[in-house]
Amino acid sequence: MKNKSVLTPPYKNNGFTLAETLITLVIIGVIAAITVPTLITKYQKEQTVTRLKKAYSALAQTTNRAIMDYGPVKTWEITDEGSAEASKTFVNKYMIPYLSILKAPLTLQEGNYDTTVYALNGEERHYGDNKIRFYLSDGTSITVEKENEYRMVLYIDINGDKKPNKWGKDIFQINYYTNSGKLLFSGSASSRGTLLSSQTHNCNKATTGLYCGALILKDGWRIADDYPW
Repeated sequence: MKNKSVLTPPYKNNGFTLAETLITLVIIGVIAAITVPTLITKYQKEQTVTRLKKAYSALAQTTNRAIMDYGPVKTWEITDEGSAEASKTFVNKYMIPYLSILKAPLTLQEGNYDTTVYALNGEERHYGDNKIRFYLSDGTSITVEKENEYRMVLYIDINGDKKPNKWGKDIFQINYYTNSGKLLFSGSASSRGTLLSSQTHNCNKATTGLYCGALILKDGWRIADDYPW
């Protein structure tokens, strides 16, 4: 009996060709180039708001705690002097004991701190010698200027000495009213539309950006799509 021939079916290659693999990689690269920057920006915005809110809350709570120890704010010992030493005296007595800090208050000269900051429009600015600075335990820096008997200006830098050191990006201005203990973002009395306008200190790429914190608060502690990020 003759043996029957065994026919082998033609071999099929089910893998991808080099061209198909390259096309797939290109498509993945394009998608990544589009989505990754968006995800990074979203994360940066969320981190900015989280750290700003944390610092603001910690500072706001110092007043209530100090009142328990020293009585109503109107009875506190407050000088009308606007010097760095006057700022340090107030902060050391009425704020520092109620905060978790990394570095105690020093004048900008004592700490040999960098006084250069940038406006949102890119202009270089410099803090004056009448300011002090201290650091919260998470690295947030607070630069303080005591303007008069009734108001201190606080610049919250949510990432401390790290760049960009720019108002509206990582630095936000808050007013501490020493006659009432209230802590308010600069520009908080303005409407949302005004805060986005090109007037000097509003939150616009043509301005200093000092009032950007007020915009974040007005938008419910978030950075909206029209924020000049």
